[in-house]
Amino acid sequence: MSTLYLIRHGQASFGAVDYDDLSARGRHQASLLGASFLKAGMRFDACWSGTLRRQQQTAGEVGERYREAGLDMPAPTETRAFNEYDYEAVLRALVPLIVKEDPAFIHDVDNMLAHRRGFQKVFGRVMARWASGRDRMDGLPTWLAFCERVNTGIREIMNGGGSGRCVAVFTSGGPIAAAVGNALDLDPEKAVGLSWQVVNASVTRFKFSPGRISLDTFNEYGHLEKPGNDRLVTYR
Repeated sequence: MSTLYLIRHGQASFGAVDYDDLSARGRHQASLLGASFLKAGMRFDACWSGTLRRQQQTAGEVGERYREAGLDMPAPTETRAFNEYDYEAVLRALVPLIVKEDPAFIHDVDNMLAHRRGFQKVFGRVMARWASGRDRMDGLPTWLAFCERVNTGIREIMNGGGSGRCVAVFTSGGPIAAAVGNALDLDPEKAVGLSWQVVNASVTRFKFSPGRISLDTFNEYGHLEKPGNDRLVTYR
């Protein structure tokens, strides 16, 4: 059996003009992850990444820790299969529908950027609605289509040949939730809900062989739990 490590990117720049860029904390989280891999004696046979900058920057920070230690880490193969879903498009499409059904929801929407809990309240409701599949809209991919895109990327890795491999994938919370949902055969609304639990720079492991995959661990972030510093464990 081989091991697949799905790694969520470090904290991005939430609330900034350009979200797709690691914050200083996000870079530190990724650096700590790289250090923990080294301490564990981890060596990767292959690395993959989505094409988003925050994913690539996380891979770069981890790779830099290896280079500092005089060790090689494979350059990531980049593919859109491991990109996050377009949550902004989902919000634009579904918020008006929910407001039409529940006019009071507009108050949550108007205040969603005031604080993180407000954002999560709106985000969670809209994404659960999207995952339910009850709304089909031109130009808006379904949750199931998103999951198939992610699983296509994972199948490519699984069919790459050889056994006993260790493969790292630098990705985002949505693809990790999709992969876990597929492995556990979860319904879409439960699967998308997992994406809100995935910690920045956390690790989710799978065991796999061609045609077979199973979940090993979910959302490991012990490398971020420093005494007296809970600010390293972030979700947005």
